[in-house]
Amino acid sequence: MKETAPSLWLADLTHTQQQLAAELIPYGVGCIAANLENSFKFPQSIRIFKYPEVLIEAIESDGIPDVVGFSNYVWNTNLASEIAIRIKQLKPEVTIVFGGPNYPVQSEDRREYLECRPEIDFYVVFEGEITFANLLREIGSAKLRKEKVHGRVEGVHSIDSQGEFHEVPLRERVSDLSPLPSPYLNGMLDEFFDGRLLPIVQFKRGCPFSCTFCCEGDDYFNKVRSHGLEKLSAELEYIAERVVVQRDKGGRNDLGIADSNFGMFKDDSEFAAVLSKLQSKYQWPEYIHVATGKNQKHRVLNTAKALGGALRLSGSVQSLDPEALKNVRRSNIAPDDLLDLAKDAAEIQANSYSETILGLPGETKRAHYDTLRQLMDADFDRVISYQLMMLPGTDLNTKKTRRKYEMDIRYRVLPRCFGSYGWSHKPVISAEIEEICVANSTLSFDDYLECRKTHLMISIFYNDGVFAGLLKFLKQRQIPIFSWVETLRDSAGKNQKLRKLMEEFENATREELWEDREQLRGYIRSEGVIDRYVSGDLGANLMLSFKAISMTEFVDDLAEVARDASQKLLLESNNETPHDYEFLEDVISYDVGRMSRIWTDHDSPSELRFGFDVQQFLADSTPLPLQQYHFPKPIKFRFSLSDEQKLMIGRYFELFGSDLRGISRILSKTPTKRLMREAKRLV
Repeated sequence: MKETAPSLWLADLTHTQQQLAAELIPYGVGCIAANLENSFKFPQSIRIFKYPEVLIEAIESDGIPDVVGFSNYVWNTNLASEIAIRIKQLKPEVTIVFGGPNYPVQSEDRREYLECRPEIDFYVVFEGEITFANLLREIGSAKLRKEKVHGRVEGVHSIDSQGEFHEVPLRERVSDLSPLPSPYLNGMLDEFFDGRLLPIVQFKRGCPFSCTFCCEGDDYFNKVRSHGLEKLSAELEYIAERVVVQRDKGGRNDLGIADSNFGMFKDDSEFAAVLSKLQSKYQWPEYIHVATGKNQKHRVLNTAKALGGALRLSGSVQSLDPEALKNVRRSNIAPDDLLDLAKDAAEIQANSYSETILGLPGETKRAHYDTLRQLMDADFDRVISYQLMMLPGTDLNTKKTRRKYEMDIRYRVLPRCFGSYGWSHKPVISAEIEEICVANSTLSFDDYLECRKTHLMISIFYNDGVFAGLLKFLKQRQIPIFSWVETLRDSAGKNQKLRKLMEEFENATREELWEDREQLRGYIRSEGVIDRYVSGDLGANLMLSFKAISMTEFVDDLAEVARDASQKLLLESNNETPHDYEFLEDVISYDVGRMSRIWTDHDSPSELRFGFDVQQFLADSTPLPLQQYHFPKPIKFRFSLSDEQKLMIGRYFELFGSDLRGISRILSKTPTKRLMREAKRLV
């Protein structure tokens, strides 16, 4: 017979006022809820919340339950705290439980964290299903008297009314996840199939690597556990049946996988086979958001091949500098495997990407540039560079580490993670503030700014093959692509529009950084400021926003700068052929024809004449001498979007909007080359 438990709501909140900040179906709290419903008898069914407006409305209309739990991530921590504070003002006796990775790793920092957040009664550390159940059992046994629960549950931290900090050691992880009930299959997540939220599943939990900048780098997560293929297969079929209903109404058609190293393990191929069958049956998932494994390259490639290009292959390195890697306990794949990964991905028509982190301890600007150079030489479709976020739940974010590497920490508001949410006569105003390292003992702030501008050049000109034809031509002429990027950065200063764009980018990069967290918090609460964030005047993702601006307003200027940089490097190479400059004009025109007016004019094709068969040049795995692509007379090509592309763009516009904010979000969600115009030769 099931035990009786207190009434319970669980919330995995997202900011909503400038698109959805965290667009995942609340699978994590769903797993906790499913296990609790399987173990306890509740006065009413557990309620799960994603949207803050819905939670606030429920509080006002239905009252507050005995226990309210909140997930705690970097993108919702302040929102959860602000609402928890308001809940306690209305019902002081309520028990508030937090859980999630946005929690420090050292005892002194954990105590300070909870002291600064008295709205939190208990914090569930790491894996939550069993620990939360044990906590709820103790709360029920104590008849909701919280003081009797402190220090009694493994993996639960708290501060009692006397100020004593209770840091109870962790319980052992669940060794086999497959018996845990599924929140999908019991219908607990049905309301979240609304066409906006991304369905997400997990096959493997844990990570065998120990990176200090990652929350899963803790030894606690070192062993990898599985949910089991049988349960996962049933979940995927269940999800597919509901996704396609919303997709046909204009909703999304993708899938998230929460695994940290997808494709690296033997049975991942069986997972991929299940997904492949669903692709044939439902035309879903169209795109898969997942981090693929660093090792076992052949397995990862086979997994990607089975999914027909629906995912990007990850060759993320964060750095290739030995000193930086040692400092963050990062082990990368073998260099030869890394260099082959992108080429192998291209052969199976899968997209590839690699990630770097700017500001890792011990890495210099030169070392960072060397990493970027090697990744471009390896032909990754995208090279994405992030700033070093100082996440609370990581070993990197400790006072000792900050002092050791002389880290210069600044604060900024996370893009889209802000809002003002109506609640009676006093709205909840919240913005999520992240800490990033902008300089250290080996990287100056000026170096940081220069690297950021270089990243912008990579984002605009290199990523997703926007200039695919030109890049292939430069490689044929043995011109290093990173040298081209550096030349682009300098050439952009000679173009009036792009020079202004670069100046605005640098100013925005400086202005988004604050030296004092509390000053930024005070600014956010100043009259009218949160409205400026919501309107887009403040708080944008600068890299994607400036890329969106360039691709909508400055395509011709991009072509001019790309041409100038290419001509300069061709001249310096002393290796020109008679057709180089003429072919250069054609290949740039071809690239421009494919990228022009993607976002603004779907139905009107453009027609251009070419003296060279650029289309065949791109199709050939090994390009021929340029003269063999020369037409006897110029040939006209038509550049247009397919019906499938128009539907895809329309669906993205419906989800994210068609303004610059929406376009920047789309650019982060799908390979741009999938949306570029197709060229057709006209006879």
